[in-house]
Amino acid sequence: MKKCKVYSDGSHYIAIRPTEGYSGPRRKPPPEEPIIVEEAAPSDVQNAVVEECAAPQGQEQTCGDMPEQTQSETVKERHISTRADEFLKWYRESYGMKKKEQYAFIASKLAPYFESDEALHKYLDYKMECKRRSETARRIRCQRRAALHELSYFATFTYDDKKATEKEFEKRLLTALSNLASRKGWKYMGTWERGGDTDRLHFHAVLYIPEGKMVGKLELKRDYDVKKKRMVERMENSFFWDRFGRNKFELIDGTALTIGTAVSYIIKYIEKSGGRIICSKGLRTFIETDIDNDDVVAQLREDDDKKYLLFDDFKVYKDGKELGAVTPGVLAQAKTVN
Repeated sequence: MKKCKVYSDGSHYIAIRPTEGYSGPRRKPPPEEPIIVEEAAPSDVQNAVVEECAAPQGQEQTCGDMPEQTQSETVKERHISTRADEFLKWYRESYGMKKKEQYAFIASKLAPYFESDEALHKYLDYKMECKRRSETARRIRCQRRAALHELSYFATFTYDDKKATEKEFEKRLLTALSNLASRKGWKYMGTWERGGDTDRLHFHAVLYIPEGKMVGKLELKRDYDVKKKRMVERMENSFFWDRFGRNKFELIDGTALTIGTAVSYIIKYIEKSGGRIICSKGLRTFIETDIDNDDVVAQLREDDDKKYLLFDDFKVYKDGKELGAVTPGVLAQAKTVN
């Protein structure tokens, strides 16, 4: 089979043979009509309006003398938006709710922008299904990347205001990881997130670190965990501590922490904060290679002739030339695609 796409599900290699399909341009949905959104002004604006309307010292001012907007409980601000933007905002706001509660919450926020309940629920059903499908696709893609490239550590890097500003922390940390990827062969996939209680910036990542390419030293640290309300242990890297501050490295060993669990953390932070996945160069989802019939164990499903289960030592080809049985070294030379 020529030019198959091969991925790892964490336990086995699966080949997808090329098939002919629709290759025309994707149809772009028409742009949504703008809507006017009214919402409460920030607290500092509320306070400024109250101070401006306050009576001069020594004079008494009645409610009737005050401007109309200050007599209401809140000052309203207007801005132009779209239903899609408002849906996304309230979807992130309701993250963590049960499905029925989340649906009802979003519906209550979007109701003013629809003429009927039928139109509201039709739109909301469509958007919720799109989110479900995109989250599933993103999770599968991340799990395949992590399994294919043998990402072996789950790391958290926390912003320390004593060492840099937030902007400097973001730029310097990503530069350091990029340099480690190009110079020492590290691979990483992660996202930014803010702490729920402290609003402190974190970077969560799954890492592949080649043998003998670890920088600094992993040292066992003990400190008090505010959430758990007890002393906890963590492995901290001295290289990142010196440059950026607190960090935590957890080994993905398939027991206490699995690839699936680590990737689920990343996906959770993305959906919670609306961020994006940041990957090192070359961290792709599939190997593109020819497949020998001798390397095929069986068709994956009886009703699907597109996917095939491969032996763990299947041979990898690039431009018709055999590179050898699949290993991290061979993978580094192979053609990888998304």
